[in-house]
Amino acid sequence: MNKLTHIFIFLLFACAVSAQTKFVDRLTRTVPGEGRVTVNQDKRLTDLINGEVLQPQQSAEAGSKVEKEKEEEDDETPALVTPTGKKTKVRGYRVQIYWGGSNRTDQARAQHAANQVATLFPQYKAYTSFESPHWRCRVGDFTDRHDAVEALQQLKRAGIASEAMIVRSEVFIYK
Repeated sequence: MNKLTHIFIFLLFACAVSAQTKFVDRLTRTVPGEGRVTVNQDKRLTDLINGEVLQPQQSAEAGSKVEKEKEEEDDETPALVTPTGKKTKVRGYRVQIYWGGSNRTDQARAQHAANQVATLFPQYKAYTSFESPHWRCRVGDFTDRHDAVEALQQLKRAGIASEAMIVRSEVFIYK
């Protein structure tokens, strides 16, 4: 009787485990008469959604694979120098070059301003955000107000931001 109970519990457990399907698998399965869903996302995100936890080394390996894939895709894009070190948030300054309303047109204008900065001034990072009820585009990570003033003057000379202003903000620095 004891062996039979153990076998029954083992079979019950095995059935329960095999019956569990992954969320993304259920979402993307093909069902006749219904539409088809395609999910394009990083494997790490899929694992997180499915409840699989990556060990730190596995996560780093997955991240490096994604970076290699992106490098292969972006061969035509010139490489920019990226900051190195630990990223830290501190109080500093940014140049606000656009602020508008809350509709899609304002969102497009904020993104257009960010794209102009990225094209003309790749050394500055542009941040587009929605802070209710306004779309904003802010440029740079300056810890010193003097550096922000210099960037503001450069942006005005380029004709990107005629009505721009310097604002206090949380900025990123790399140590």
